Amino acid sequence: MIHHWTACLFIWTLAFACGFSHPLVAQQGLKARRHQGTLGLLIRGGQQGEEAKDMPSSHKLQHRIGEDSQIIKSSAPVAAMTTALGSFARFYEGSLARRPIVTKSLTAGFIFGLSDLLAQKIESRDSSKTTKSVSQLDWSRILASAAVGLFYFGPAAHYWYNWVFSILPGTSLASTLQKAALGQLIFGPCFTCIYFGVGLAQSGKFTLSNWVTKVRQDLFGAWLAGTSFWPLVDIISYSLVPKTYIPLFVNMCSLVWTIYLSLLSNRSAKAGAA
Repeated sequence: MIHHWTACLFIWTLAFACGFSHPLVAQQGLKARRHQGTLGLLIRGGQQGEEAKDMPSSHKLQHRIGEDSQIIKSSAPVAAMTTALGSFARFYEGSLARRPIVTKSLTAGFIFGLSDLLAQKIESRDSSKTTKSVSQLDWSRILASAAVGLFYFGPAAHYWYNWVFSILPGTSLASTLQKAALGQLIFGPCFTCIYFGVGLAQSGKFTLSNWVTKVRQDLFGAWLAGTSFWPLVDIISYSLVPKTYIPLFVNMCSLVWTIYLSLLSNRSAKAGAA
C-alpha cells in the first residue's frame, strides 16, 4: 500500500512555510550560508589552499564574493518555493475563515478527480503489460469522482468534524481513539457506499439491486483495508494537526485512499462488461 507520509510532509510544509519565509529567518539563513562558504574555503586543503595563498588580496576577495554569489543563487529556488507555500497557506487559511464549506468542497473535488486520474494511469499501465495498448482517459469517470468530493465528501467532512469535536472536545489519547473509532464505524462506511453507488451510476449499471450487491461484495473488504490506514490518519490528525488544517490533511490522505476505492469500484464494472 502506498504510504501517506508524503501527505504528512506536505501539510506540515504548508503549516510552517510562513515561519520559514519570515525576513529575519531568511536573513539568519543567509548569514549561515555565508559562514558555511567561509568555512568551505578554510577547510579546502591541498592544491587549492596553496593556490589561494599565492593569490593577491584582491583576487582572494573576488574569489570569496564569487563563492558567496553561487551559494545565494543556489538557495534562490528554495526561498521562492517557501515563499510561495507561505502565501498559499495564508490564502487557504483565509478562504477557510471566509467560506469554509466552499473551500473544503473545492479542495476535495480537485483531489478526488486527481485520484481517479492516477487510478486510471495505474490501470492503463497494468493493462499495457498484457495487451500492449494505451487506453484513453475516461473523463466522465474523473468528473464523477470529482463530484463525489465536491458535493458529498467536502460538505460531509465539514459537518462531521464539527460534530465530532462538539461531542469529544478533548485531546487525550482516549478521546482521540474514540474519534477514530467513530470515523471507522460511521463516516467511512457511509462514504464508501456513496462512492460505490456513484461508480455504478457513472458506468450506467446503477440499480438498487446492483448497489446492494456491490456493497455486500466489497464493503467489508474495503473497510478491513481501511483499518490499516485511516486509524493512523485519524490519530495523527486529531493529536498533531491544527483543527483548521485537518480537512486539508484528510483530503491529502484521501488522495491515496480514493485511488484504491476507484480501482475497487471500477473492477466489477469492467468484469461485468467483459
